[in-house]
Parts: sequence; C-alpha cells; structure tokens
Amino acid sequence: MAASDGKAEITTSDPRALEREVEARRARLAGTIDELTSRLAPASIAHRSLASARSQVGGFVFDHRGGLRVERVAAAGVVVLAVTTVLVVRAVRKRR
Repeated sequence: MAASDGKAEITTSDPRALEREVEARRARLAGTIDELTSRLAPASIAHRSLASARSQVGGFVFDHRGGLRVERVAAAGVVVLAVTTVLVVRAVRKRR
C-alpha cells in the first residue's frame, strides 16, 4: 500500500490480498469510530471536565508540594461571605 496526496492506493491485483487489505482497513476504521464514540460520549466528556476542574481547583488551593495555600483559601472565603451578605441584604430589602 502506497500513499499519495493523503489517499491510500492499493498496489496489488491479487483478489485475496485485496480482500485482506479491505478487511484490515475496515478493522482500522471500526477502531477509529469506536475511539471517537467513546471520546464523544456525554459521560466521558463530563468525566474529563470534572477531572480538569478538580485539577484547576487543586492548583489554586494547593502549592506544588501539596501544602495548603491559606491566603488563597481565605480570600475565596471572604469573597463567598461578601456575595452571600449582599444577596441576603437584597432579599431582606425586597421583603420590606
């Protein structure tokens, strides 16, 4: 089998060799389709996204040695507390 311009050429005229080549290509194509199907499955995408998010959060919260970055955790806590306070104050004002 030779390749030219990205297209595969069959260089034999032996029917059995052609049949084997077709079967080999079918098997490769089936493998490629199976791989794409597994990569594009919603559960697989969700798993990769979750792993990526965990990695990013881990990088934010922990340093390269695994130690907790207290200043970042404290800053995030302050932001959460501030947003919660603003939401509660707005809710109370709307009731009046």
